[in-house]
Amino acid sequence: MKTGMYLKILITFSVLAFLNNISCRPEDPDDECTQNRNVISKSGELLVDGSAFWQISVANQNGAILVADKNCHAQMQLEFWFKNKELAKTNVKPPILIIFFGGGGFFDPGSVSVYSKQISDGSYLWTAYCDQAAKNATENPTDFGISVGWDPNQLLSLEDVKLDGLINYKTYKKQ
Repeated sequence: MKTGMYLKILITFSVLAFLNNISCRPEDPDDECTQNRNVISKSGELLVDGSAFWQISVANQNGAILVADKNCHAQMQLEFWFKNKELAKTNVKPPILIIFFGGGGFFDPGSVSVYSKQISDGSYLWTAYCDQAAKNATENPTDFGISVGWDPNQLLSLEDVKLDGLINYKTYKKQ
C-alpha cells in the first residue's frame, strides 16, 4: 500500500517538474523581438531643493531619434531609494510618482509592479517594473521611457531620492 502511494507521489512530482520545465523554456531565438535589442541606463536624483523631475527615454539617449520597435515589448525598470541612510532603512516607499510611457501615451499603472527588498546594509531598495509594447502607436519606430516626479499626494513628506533606470528594447529595422 505504501509503495503505491509513494509511486503516485513520484509520478505526480515528475509530471509537475516536466510541466514546469516546459513553461520555463528560453524564448525562441528565431522570434524577431529577441534580436537587435539594446539597453540604455541612467542614474540621477530627485532633490527637495533641486531637481524635481527625472526622465530616461530611448529617443533622448539616441539623439532625439525614435529607434524602438513598437511591436516588441520593452522591459523598463526603475530602482529607487532614499538618499538619507536612516530613512533608507525603513520600508517606507519614497514619495515619487512614476510614469512608464511608449508610443505617444503612457502605460496603465495596473501593468506596473512595484516592490521593495532589503539589501545587505539593511536599506530598502524599491523597484518599479513594466514590460509592455506600444502596438497601438500610430508610427514605427517609437519611443519608450520612464518619467519620475514628486507624488502630489505626499508633498508634505518629501525627502531626497536616488534613481537608477534601465530600458531594454528592440531596435526597429525597416522590413
